Amino acid sequence: MTPPTILRAMGALGLAGLVMMASAASAADGPGSLARRLRRPVALAIVDGGKTVLAANGKSGSLSIVDADNRRVVAECDIGRGLSDLVALPDGRHLLAVDRIAGELLLVEYRDRSVRVAGRVAVAPDPVRVVAIEGGSMAVVASTWSRRLTFVRLKPRAPEGAGLELMIAGSLDLPFSPREMAAFDGGAPVVVADAFGGRLAVVDPYRRALESLRTLPAHNIRGMVFSPDGRTLLVAHQVLSRLARTTFDDVHWGQLIRNHLRVLRVESLLKPGPDAALLDGGRLFDLGDVGYAAGDPGAIAISRRGEVIVALEGMDEIALSAGVGEGAHRIVVGRRPSAVAISPDGVLAYVADSLDNTISVVVMATGQRPSTIALGPRPELTSADRGERLFSSARLSHDGWMSCQSCHTDGHTNGLACDTLGDGSYGAPKQVPSLLGVATTGPWTWTASMARLDDQVRKSILTTMRGTKPSDDQVADLTAYLAALEPPSPGLAKAIPDAITRGRGVFTARKCASCHEPPTYTTPRKYDVGLADEAGNREFNPPSLRAVGRRDAFLHDGRARSLRDVFAAEHHPRGLELSPREIDDLVAFLESL
Repeated sequence: MTPPTILRAMGALGLAGLVMMASAASAADGPGSLARRLRRPVALAIVDGGKTVLAANGKSGSLSIVDADNRRVVAECDIGRGLSDLVALPDGRHLLAVDRIAGELLLVEYRDRSVRVAGRVAVAPDPVRVVAIEGGSMAVVASTWSRRLTFVRLKPRAPEGAGLELMIAGSLDLPFSPREMAAFDGGAPVVVADAFGGRLAVVDPYRRALESLRTLPAHNIRGMVFSPDGRTLLVAHQVLSRLARTTFDDVHWGQLIRNHLRVLRVESLLKPGPDAALLDGGRLFDLGDVGYAAGDPGAIAISRRGEVIVALEGMDEIALSAGVGEGAHRIVVGRRPSAVAISPDGVLAYVADSLDNTISVVVMATGQRPSTIALGPRPELTSADRGERLFSSARLSHDGWMSCQSCHTDGHTNGLACDTLGDGSYGAPKQVPSLLGVATTGPWTWTASMARLDDQVRKSILTTMRGTKPSDDQVADLTAYLAALEPPSPGLAKAIPDAITRGRGVFTARKCASCHEPPTYTTPRKYDVGLADEAGNREFNPPSLRAVGRRDAFLHDGRARSLRDVFAAEHHPRGLELSPREIDDLVAFLESL
């Protein structure tokens, strides 16, 4: 197979109430007049018939307003604390923005390249995505750590012509952590994807009901969109094989991990049936191959002519093809392209380079990148900032098959098992651990074989990712980034407080703290708890229980598929017998950590 052509660049409101003007920094004198700060563009919206591009910034909580003709920032408006999504409504005058840090959905009015926040409403904590349905009269917000969807009505204010207001219509709890969503033009249903694993839910937003739940052979679903004709759903994801090992050969030949664009038939998606039926009539395409892998596929955009763009986040590239399944050009853009928007006339594509504070402009017909729009000056990067770049870079691995993010999605875990040399040998796959709070949970690996986190980082690059030897500075930066990762805030549990209190009592009475000692809920030793792996190991280092309720597989090999199974089916540890009431209460307590 001939490697795809690599086309390189041709050139280089402070809020005090519900309705307040956003504070705006003018950029009439160019980006240099804007504040020096990290912005991190994560979502794009095109307004004014293609004349203006809006970028939602995850780090600064601002909206950057870009003149598309002159390709420069004309203003920047502070509207929130940390934005995670942005959607333009069909009326051309309103947008919906998600403030992940504040836990709010914002209604933004746009006019003449200025914005104001016309309303805000609290949604489930940790909102990450929003879709608008019913012609913009309803919105669905996905909150990852809350494992919840929030349904919001957009209603006209009285008197007529006074604008819109946001009203909570209800919520729906999910059995997984949601992230990407896709909606039909008509509104219902809405498809919701697992943020870490491969589950897909079909949700009726009007009844606020889960219609179906099935699992794809996939993880890291980071792009999902319906085709223009509404007959298929395109999904960008990765696949990690439990049967492969992290040998050079298995990495080189793509046996360990692959990067895919999957096409599902909507008919198969909506028809009840087992997981395998979801694949009926579908197609699967490799986004890379030996010698030019395509680590961490993400956002997808489709033009009206059917051209497809897939962001290759780990490679700092996009893949542009004339249609689904057609050969793709690989075009270099900025670091970690996280969002793609195509101009209404289909001539240009705009790519949010999230770790570069820029927007790349790409000509659809030629694949050229004639310009890069700087969103403003940025401060000198810290060691942790540089480490984040490395963490999400597939170029750290052999041939670009994977990044650290590929298995440790957003610093957490993809919920799968992988056969690495973490335990010193092959033949006994282990669960990918969460890295949230990892700096305080040493020693590392399931067998506690690494006393230093930086040594573990170096070993993972060399023996898991099969990359070249990292420099000491790279290892230090990656370690600094890992040290900055924290578990989600406690208090997201849905259990009643009395059950949590009783569960804490069970935890104490059964001496769970002997291995899982607060406040990190682990200890720096190995224990024989009555389990053994395929290599004969019987002693394991206990993982931290912080955010354990946001994992989907448990024990060293993932044999328990729920917290309840840990105690009811596996009787962990060492044949522990608990009553159904004790299990209920203990699970409630653990989910509160």
